[in-house]
Amino acid sequence: MTSALRVSDLSVRYGKHHALKNIDVEIASGELIGIIGPNGAGKTSFIKALCGRVNYDGYVEIADARLKRGHDRQKLLGLVPQDIGLYGHMSARENLTVFAKIMGLPKTSRKTAVEDALIAVGMSGKANDLVSALSGGMKRRINVAAAIMHNPTVIIFDEPTAGVDVPARDTLHRLARKLAERGIAVLLVTHELEQAEALCDKVLILCDGAKLDFDTPPRILSRNFAGMREVMVRYASPPEAEVVKSMKPFEFSQGELPTIWTAMTQASEVSFVSAFMTALKNRNDLVREVSVRRPGLTSLMHRIEQTGTCQ
Repeated sequence: MTSALRVSDLSVRYGKHHALKNIDVEIASGELIGIIGPNGAGKTSFIKALCGRVNYDGYVEIADARLKRGHDRQKLLGLVPQDIGLYGHMSARENLTVFAKIMGLPKTSRKTAVEDALIAVGMSGKANDLVSALSGGMKRRINVAAAIMHNPTVIIFDEPTAGVDVPARDTLHRLARKLAERGIAVLLVTHELEQAEALCDKVLILCDGAKLDFDTPPRILSRNFAGMREVMVRYASPPEAEVVKSMKPFEFSQGELPTIWTAMTQASEVSFVSAFMTALKNRNDLVREVSVRRPGLTSLMHRIEQTGTCQ
């Protein structure tokens, strides 16, 4: 596959703070890459460096063109920002026409570019509607259309699903996959870890400005959790001190809610759960659910947040 984006020894500093540390990564045309990491991991600095919005050391190459800050990236990159940057008093088509002019598309090709972009995001039927009348998910689809009118080599989705409902999120993720299938290298910055695991060809994991891993989700998870299972216990109400004490030998830790606790085990899940339920003695009536699953990127992110490393 053809290389669309190559980053070599990329570093970003803000004064004494080292936001990115010697990042190396190569992305092929048609790949959908998830970029994940804890808050402050360097995701925003990575995107800003690709877009030429911060000073950086190292190299950024798109379609074999080595770029420097100030170099015109507009023809090579498309950006779908987290915030919706549209004019509410104008229609979807009018918005895209304005952006086509801003991006310097030739007058003779603007109409075709606008219509093709509307078709690509499934918004032809709403082209004449005022943006202010569109749902949040539809506005984000118009944002995507604005980013692809010039047929970029690389398109960046920067937290595009923040604040949208599940159907709109799924639509945006399908759009990202569709664009990758057209041969565009797609970068998806996201906190939707289960979606990233299911959707992305590879995942770039950043933490404290460093690259922790860059590979397919199955290979990353195999390296970190080979043979392990995650046991999740959901209580009817937050467990009391006595119950928490019973969980300690099994190394449970609190999950996203005070009623959810998880533990990793390489033992047989049947024997682990049986021993745990026995340890609860007469308090197992508090348990609403016990489930066993293979650890995913969400589990890995919890580990990273606690230890600052993958393995």
